[in-house]
Amino acid sequence: IIRQLLTESVLLSGLGGAFGLLLAEWGTDALVKTVPQNIPRISTIQLDASVLIFTLLVSLATGVIFGLVPAWQASHVDLNSSLKSGSRTGSAGEGKGRVRNALIMAEVALALILLISAGLLIQSFARLGRVRPGVRTERLLTARIGLPEVAYPKNENVIAFYDQFLPRLQSIPGVESASAILPLPLSGSNMTTSFDNLDHPLPEGQRPAAPVRMIGTDYFKTMGIPVRQGRVFDARDQYTSAPVVIVNERFAQKFFPGENVIGKRIQPGFSADDSGEKIREIVGVVGNVKHLSLKNEDSPEMYLPRTQIPIHVMSIVVRTSVSNPNALTNSIRKELAAMDSTIPLTSVRVFDEYISRSLARPRFNTLLLSIFAGTALVLTAIGIYGVMAYSVAQRTGEIGIRIALGAGKASIFRLVVGQAMALVGISLVIGVAGAFAATRLLNSLLFGVGASDPVTFIAIVLLVSAVAFVAAWVPARRATRVDPIIALRAE
Repeated sequence: IIRQLLTESVLLSGLGGAFGLLLAEWGTDALVKTVPQNIPRISTIQLDASVLIFTLLVSLATGVIFGLVPAWQASHVDLNSSLKSGSRTGSAGEGKGRVRNALIMAEVALALILLISAGLLIQSFARLGRVRPGVRTERLLTARIGLPEVAYPKNENVIAFYDQFLPRLQSIPGVESASAILPLPLSGSNMTTSFDNLDHPLPEGQRPAAPVRMIGTDYFKTMGIPVRQGRVFDARDQYTSAPVVIVNERFAQKFFPGENVIGKRIQPGFSADDSGEKIREIVGVVGNVKHLSLKNEDSPEMYLPRTQIPIHVMSIVVRTSVSNPNALTNSIRKELAAMDSTIPLTSVRVFDEYISRSLARPRFNTLLLSIFAGTALVLTAIGIYGVMAYSVAQRTGEIGIRIALGAGKASIFRLVVGQAMALVGISLVIGVAGAFAATRLLNSLLFGVGASDPVTFIAIVLLVSAVAFVAAWVPARRATRVDPIIALRAE
């Protein structure tokens, strides 16, 4: 008997493993396309011998482990009790019922934990997608230029190149404005330097630090960054002119609270030559920009003019009037070749791509957990349906007697559904407690929503309850249609 039941169990689990491999073959290709590019070794994600061996072992283990207990129970039936009970099928036994109920409760609880976690990530992703980066992203084209130091050895050479190249870009039909920056917002690059506040000087080791950006004239206009106070960089700010700096609102609030920062002097630890750090006057305040990530809080930032801090490698930003900014790529390449044919134009992208990349990892995390949660919910519905359908089949004689004694359809329906929902109710309590603990691990992945968000918890509990009710509804309806005469004859 054990051998027969184990054979059936292993056969079923083997077929399930084979079907799972077919789904994996299709699903892996689809999933890899959604994987963020900054995740290492994406190209190595594939089905190989180790996956096949793992699937075989899991399938065999599942068939043996989950087939052994019922097989052992079936081989130890008390024949005397079974015959006395008058049942042709034998008694399912309280032990079997408890095991089935425990498995269903565990399934419901785990599904609830996964669904609540997925719900929190979905809310977090939706709110992250509504975050404003601080710039106008539409019709904005970006690219990267690297000047060879051999051909441009001096600061004056670098300044002269961009002084000529940027006006050529602005003369291209379809270009509204153009500028340059290093590093580009949301590109993954960052530059930070310490600085001294001349009004409140500090020893070198105690000086605060802040991100610094080198930009060209018209940068704030091109990116759509609002100027809150003062002025932007212009033709007055040359290499030999008085050193200047522009800060963002967060910088002004943090380091000069309640003060007018225009005219204040700071000394960034950044120099274009060997003459040492220069004291710079703050000439403007601009809006905050999400430079590192849409998820991060606004940080204090400084902007320095490229004419005073020449950089060989810079990103160009081009605001266009055409719906497809990529259409201007060839024109930009021609202007660059006219300046210097040895310099390549690289990393040509519409700025929206950087927004999409910033959202790629949260999107992937949300998708992956949602797939797991959806699968768990489906398995939960199947499990509840299977257990209740089996229970109805085992209790056909009892249900027939109840109906023969006058029990109405509503009473039978409540009996079956009530049994299922009692199990689900206990499972939900366990699942909610588990979710409170599990979602604490998601804190670092959440944005704009708490790990114990009551709306998410209530919505998922109602969803799981509804799915459980529907899964129990079909066996319950079947139970109400039992013919008492046929049921009693079958016994």
